[in-house]
Amino acid sequence: MDLLRSTEKEFCRLAAGPARTDFGYGFNTVQDPVWTLSQVLLATGGRIVCGAPGANFRAISTDTRTLQPGDLFVALSGEHFDGRQFVREAVAKGAAGVIVAGQVEEKLPVPVIAVADPQEALGDLAAYRRTSMPNLQVIAITGSSGKTTVKEMCAAILKEEYNVLKTEGNLNNLIGLPLTLLRLDASHEVAVLEMGMNRPGEIARMTEIADPDIACIVNIHGAHLAGLHSIEGVARAKGELFAGGKSWARFCVNLDDKRVKAIARNCSQQQITFGRSRNAYVRATHVRNLGEQGMLFTLHVGGDKVRIRIRGLGEHNVGNALAAAAMAYAAGVKPEQIGRGLMHFVPYDKRLQMETIGGLSVINDCYNANPASMLAALETVRAMKKNRKSVAILGDMLELGETSDAAHRRLGETAACKAFDYLFAYGQFARKVVEGALDARMTMKQAKQMEKKEDIVEAIVKLIALGELQSGDLVLVKGSRGMRMETIIEQLKIRL
Repeated sequence: MDLLRSTEKEFCRLAAGPARTDFGYGFNTVQDPVWTLSQVLLATGGRIVCGAPGANFRAISTDTRTLQPGDLFVALSGEHFDGRQFVREAVAKGAAGVIVAGQVEEKLPVPVIAVADPQEALGDLAAYRRTSMPNLQVIAITGSSGKTTVKEMCAAILKEEYNVLKTEGNLNNLIGLPLTLLRLDASHEVAVLEMGMNRPGEIARMTEIADPDIACIVNIHGAHLAGLHSIEGVARAKGELFAGGKSWARFCVNLDDKRVKAIARNCSQQQITFGRSRNAYVRATHVRNLGEQGMLFTLHVGGDKVRIRIRGLGEHNVGNALAAAAMAYAAGVKPEQIGRGLMHFVPYDKRLQMETIGGLSVINDCYNANPASMLAALETVRAMKKNRKSVAILGDMLELGETSDAAHRRLGETAACKAFDYLFAYGQFARKVVEGALDARMTMKQAKQMEKKEDIVEAIVKLIALGELQSGDLVLVKGSRGMRMETIIEQLKIRL
């Protein structure tokens, strides 16, 4: 099977030839030479229902809103829509061909390629593109928390040495990862790919598509438990990255995470270890929290060491930096270049970003949330507090399944134990958060369940008017992506 797979990859590489791509956020990729129909059929195993066999396609598109003339339209479907409903619109906008599940009811003036599953076909096209670039290094990153920050840190380091393609925004699933790979062109030397999931099998499929040379499981915590049911389920799902790795891949292993260590113990691939452990090949010493100025520490890579400062807030970002450093080292970057790259890292949007609003120091950590990332954010603010007051504005942590009630109660307890002066909880589980805070000795004046985001903003305005909050005091805003907690910050900017 391995011989057959390698033979197929070599055939795809020879057939694909060189490529040049460009990318817009509408998920189009421009190529020269263009995709040929024979390449598409080879990659997807599809069959032509109608249309000219000699067709070419300038790009792969999944969105009729951004589709350009000459694109090949892949008619993806979801729980609430059928992609075949957009085929006629795609052709009217100039699509040079379409990929559909089954057959279309009417004959079209362009090639129609029938496949069993268009999403699977999209992944197959991306895998074809990846195999056409044998000199490319692919780095794959997954984890329960911090993987986007690690991806950004890793890319910042690698840009010191290579031309890098990286996952943008939240394109880290079975649609986003293929769309990222389809942006590859001949100038790219390294691709840094983030892999997210909420059910078994997703990481395995992304690993099959990306065929990574370097892989890292940043950590394993209780997240997406609605689909994975237990921390053991999370470990099995994340472990699919290592399980699907080729024999000559390099694995970056977090020695501070017992579940990651357990997974790696059964792997024969070369391993670069990282963590705060003295046994880690990539480690940190003399760590100093600089508050709003970030973290200062000595980075050790084997026998080499360099003193660096990163702009990421909180001690957990030292661990993120070590993961990124381990992957960069595996990719061939020298320790001094790793240090420079980390110092150039800029925190990603809505991830512990600090700004001053009406004199308050507001920390925007609204991108997502699970118990581990909530703990890290609360601890980050606690370490920065000193003589200032602190406010936690917390939204629901989603996808925790049966553990939701207990997790949100613990969240409230933690906020109280981290000495927050005020807690405003919003969402379906707000009552549980407040109950936990009250159990941990917060008063009803300090911890409140809020029905509307506007009520939270009004409460902050009143605390300022009463002199309870003053210039320089800290306000943390955090919740899962679906809670859109950043709208509270937008309202604060208007009111303060």
